[in-house]
Amino acid sequence: MSGLKAFALAVVIALVAALLIGIQQYRVIALRGEVAVETKAKTDALDANKESQATITTLRSELERNKAYQLDLDKRLKASEQKALKARKDFEDLKRKSPAVRKWADQPLPDGLRGKPASTGKDNNGKARSP
Repeated sequence: MSGLKAFALAVVIALVAALLIGIQQYRVIALRGEVAVETKAKTDALDANKESQATITTLRSELERNKAYQLDLDKRLKASEQKALKARKDFEDLKRKSPAVRKWADQPLPDGLRGKPASTGKDNNGKARSP
């Protein structure tokens, strides 16, 4: 019987060893799966980072273009304002110095603009006035 006991003990030890090896193998497979998931997550994060960096670079270059455009617009606005100021000054000078404008300005205002009732060209009886 002692041979049978030894055999049974050997079988039990072999089963325990097989069970331990199976558990270790399961752990290795699970860890490989986790490593694969982590590797994919790392790759995805790196790809997202590259895309973000490209977007940041694009936005920075767009910002620089917008700054340059704004400076150009400011220069154009200043030049336009100076032109408008010069045009106003020229117009004021023209109003003061132009003979045609002076002649027009020397004409008397119509009655309606001087606070008097506008004349209709007829007297109070409805008959036309003679000039």
